[in-house]
Amino acid sequence: TWQVRKNHGPGAKKTKAFTSHTPSPAFESWGGEGSPVAGQRQGGVFLDSAMEGAVDSGSPGTKRTFAPSATSSGGCATASSKRMALAWRGGMDELPGAALGNGPCWSLQGTLADSAAAEGGGGFGDSMTRMSETSPPPRTEGGNADADSAFEELRVLEMQSVELDQRLLDEDEERDQDDQTLVEAKHTRAYIHHLQRMNAQLQATTDARCVAMLEQALSQSPNCNVKLLFDDGQTHLSAHRGMLCAASEEFRCMFRSGMVEERQGVMRIPPGMSLQSVRAFVEWVYLGRAGRETQMADGRELWLLAEMYDVGGIQEWLVDSGITDASVCAAYEFSQVPEGERSIIAEACLQHAAKGLMRIEEQHLRGVHYEAAFDVLRARNKMQQAGAGVWRVVKESFHFVERWWRANEGSFGPQAREGARKLVAGLDIARLPVKLIRSIVEPSGLVDHDVLQQMMTHKGSKSVCEIEYSIVRTFGTHGFETGQLSDDVCLVAIDGSGPSQRLAVADPGNHHVLIFSVETGDVVATVGSEGKGPGQFLWPMGVAFNDQGDLFVSDPHQDRIQVFDRAGCYIRGFGQEGSGGGQLSYPTGIAVTPKGELVIADGGN
Repeated sequence: TWQVRKNHGPGAKKTKAFTSHTPSPAFESWGGEGSPVAGQRQGGVFLDSAMEGAVDSGSPGTKRTFAPSATSSGGCATASSKRMALAWRGGMDELPGAALGNGPCWSLQGTLADSAAAEGGGGFGDSMTRMSETSPPPRTEGGNADADSAFEELRVLEMQSVELDQRLLDEDEERDQDDQTLVEAKHTRAYIHHLQRMNAQLQATTDARCVAMLEQALSQSPNCNVKLLFDDGQTHLSAHRGMLCAASEEFRCMFRSGMVEERQGVMRIPPGMSLQSVRAFVEWVYLGRAGRETQMADGRELWLLAEMYDVGGIQEWLVDSGITDASVCAAYEFSQVPEGERSIIAEACLQHAAKGLMRIEEQHLRGVHYEAAFDVLRARNKMQQAGAGVWRVVKESFHFVERWWRANEGSFGPQAREGARKLVAGLDIARLPVKLIRSIVEPSGLVDHDVLQQMMTHKGSKSVCEIEYSIVRTFGTHGFETGQLSDDVCLVAIDGSGPSQRLAVADPGNHHVLIFSVETGDVVATVGSEGKGPGQFLWPMGVAFNDQGDLFVSDPHQDRIQVFDRAGCYIRGFGQEGSGGGQLSYPTGIAVTPKGELVIADGGN
């Protein structure tokens, strides 16, 4: 609630009220009985004398997040000039690093998909030539008559297009019954294409007008009728009242008859907002999308401006497109400031971090608090691969901690090293090969020497091999039909090389052997079925190929070996139950030697 009147009527005394967007008590009035003392927190909102002055001069009460910037012109404000006026949640004092919220600004560099257009050099017309497909162009109130006519014509054409499109669908259903309907449908389709071309022309005209008006606003043209005044009283931008009112209900309320903004033509920008972020905000209001100005703004300030003035689309764009490797830590830290509902930012940041940390550079971690780094690191390690591939994630995470330590050693001092040691303690360093423990972990000093020696001794006693493999791809589907694999997949064998290479997989649960193409992963043959006859199995287990590509399969429950050709057709079988020469008892693993001899592991004997 920005302003309310008491005793409605002419000359009624105005009193100003503020209501937090978070569940907290509303303040009764400013400066009256029960009003908050300047600089204190009440109901979860931080207030100071600068805000009281802003409200007394007609600006809306705002949720305080940043203290006033040292300067209100140009670029993202520095960390020192953007100290959060909020304390981090309890228990953070013992953690290393500055107070949460003093990290880097949420940079939006490189966030636009069409970066070439955004960085083009031909002025506003070159970089802002396309309106958002989801956001209609804002309409000016009481402004250009041609613009009003164009919008009305566009609205009518769009309605006609929808009606004709529905008619076309209805006619398509009946065209087999009536040839005349088919002809009409063709005419209708041609007319719709004509309307679409006219629509595109009107859209381009409207976009050009919005771009021209934006250029007026950013250049403080005398054609603008609203001044956006910063807290220093000197720096300002201009805007068109109609464009602001078209953007949100908050602006329409501010410019209603009798309001201070309507009388004076001045809208005061909340303290702490940088000039560049406000320019980006104005750009969004006029164009309904991000543009060149947005790439130089601070995402934190854009979020707050959208929150204050209820301008749609900005917060959604920040979550969908504004989180990059360069800004993920800064955006996550902003999401953790305990004011407002920003869990959607945190979720998007953690999802981004889970994909990898290698591209987060040292400069992006400068000023990032320990708690934010810890959460980002944990999100990545939750996505570890199973098996041997885990060590790659551990290596990536360790390098991330090293970069965070180097970035903050100058500002956090000894606490940065303490924080880095705590972060490394959460990693499974023992997963790393011995050579990596010696080459990257031991020189860092982040793990105690005795602990490292114990790790290396233990790993050395287990294996002398330091080559580990990660999963490249998988194939096969789970099930109990032909061409599927059960839970009981057993032994495998490889035949050939190159594109014709095959993989035989013994599947006791389905009583068959599947042969896959190694290159494509497709099933090229299914060998055998359940039964006791030739070419049938009861729990096949061992497989092996000879030089001719014939497949040998052990059938332990029937104490025999069966042979199949390249197509999977039965050739012959041999073996019988017993303990004498040439007899078998539960044969399992089999292999073919370079000389063509068949070796059988005869379990029962």
